[in-house]
Amino acid sequence: KILAGLEETDDKQKLGTLTVSYKPQYIAADYAGTVQELLMGIATETFTSSWYKTEILQPLKINLLLDRCVMELSGGELQKVAIAACLSRKADLLLLDEPSAYLDVEERLNMARTLRRVVEANNVPAFVVEHDVVAQDFIADRIMVFSGEPGVKGIANAPTSLRKGMNAFLKEMNVTFRRDPVTRRPRVNKEGSKLDTIQKQIGEYYYTRLKQKQE
Repeated sequence: KILAGLEETDDKQKLGTLTVSYKPQYIAADYAGTVQELLMGIATETFTSSWYKTEILQPLKINLLLDRCVMELSGGELQKVAIAACLSRKADLLLLDEPSAYLDVEERLNMARTLRRVVEANNVPAFVVEHDVVAQDFIADRIMVFSGEPGVKGIANAPTSLRKGMNAFLKEMNVTFRRDPVTRRPRVNKEGSKLDTIQKQIGEYYYTRLKQKQE
């Protein structure tokens, strides 16, 4: 929220003049028009391009919602429209808070792939707050792990590689993951299983079959 300009730092320090596109955690359906009217107003000339259709509307299946009133959308539909709106703005930085909320498994993966493609195509960085390990696996290049006590104190650790960050987080949760050899998606190991035990013994709580390029 500080990066988005919604809250101040404790010392009232200004963070610069970056143009930020922000998707909040809690989305208010307070737009009276249709999905098409909303996105056209944000994306302007880009909305009619083939790129916008193939890279944003179709992957998120928003092309099926264009004539719907924003106020009548379900939680998942509203989430996808909010993500599309965030990706449609011209900005120096994208901020997305819990973009996988209200989405099913396949929708989360489509969201993650769409986000990566747009970020890479526009050469713009994105800061994504996400608790879904699988979604973050598809989204992130680097990761920050927050630790501490809820409601008492919090520690923001320095950005690190996906593998190191996931290992630190999953070790704290005492959960191990493997990568499915067919889908390449991370899968939770059954607690106490042979693979779970081996990975804990060697300190590799994250999948080990596919090493990350960044260490």
